[in-house]
Amino acid sequence: MAQVRVARKGVTQAELAAVLSLRLGDGYEIQPDGDRRVVVRRSPLSGAVVRIRDVPGATVFRVRGGGLPVYRMTVTRRVADALRRSPEFRSV
Repeated sequence: MAQVRVARKGVTQAELAAVLSLRLGDGYEIQPDGDRRVVVRRSPLSGAVVRIRDVPGATVFRVRGGGLPVYRMTVTRRVADALRRSPEFRSV
């Protein structure tokens, strides 16, 4: 599991999904899912779930991979890197 802390409070599922769609491109399917979660799928064999958690003065994204182990690590890493590098969520 990867964890990314950003200096912005109150990030919504819709904002997170929009940033991930922009940063990851067309090869990924991104959907809000349930309470403060966004699901990212590359294929039926690989994906990740990003949970949004508010902490004092920031937001923390927890990225957990799903699917086959080899693909899971790649998608988790790409999603976490996209969040760290996005100018919309300046990392702390």
